[in-house]
Amino acid sequence: MSKYIKLFVGLGNPGEKYENTRHNLGFLVLDKIATSKHFEFMTWRDMASVSFCSGFDYNKIWLLKPITFMNISGAVVAAFAKYYKISPEEIFIFYDDFSIPLGEYKIKVSGSGGGHNGVKSIIEHLHANNFPRMKLGIGPLPKFVRTADFVLSRFTKEDKEKINLMKGMGVNIFDKINILGLDKAISEFSNKKRYYDRTKTE
Repeated sequence: MSKYIKLFVGLGNPGEKYENTRHNLGFLVLDKIATSKHFEFMTWRDMASVSFCSGFDYNKIWLLKPITFMNISGAVVAAFAKYYKISPEEIFIFYDDFSIPLGEYKIKVSGSGGGHNGVKSIIEHLHANNFPRMKLGIGPLPKFVRTADFVLSRFTKEDKEKINLMKGMGVNIFDKINILGLDKAISEFSNKKRYYDRTKTE
């Protein structure tokens, strides 16, 4: 496992049609990180919006949002990683997960796509699944609602507080990884899976 992360990726679908939808929570978190650090995105090869900064020991750290659709986002991540010589274990992915309640999250250092088309595409194009990731809860999936319809639905006004807290959590783990390294950052977050509930009581 690489000690530090060189590339942070947020997953989503491009265009106004998909703004503020549940499937774009990865985009929302990455946008919050960029805004909080005063980073500006630029277009890379008409494939992605990217930004960068100097991280731990002044190593360059990239933020990337594929501007292709979710199910082919892996081609963008793999092309960028190859160009900048970034290995899979040096990539951290933010993405939505409907099996986790809204406001909660789960961090993993490897694993399958778990039914998420964006992550499956990344695994396919990197030929590896050993990249760390943060699964951002958007659930629960309502009964009698198709998964595709649910993940492409928009967040409600009632969801705003939890979404804002999850964005803040994204900034927090970004900072922790860059200051402490991945392993220590994950250790700090390991007992905070119920981020929303925990925050309300602190």
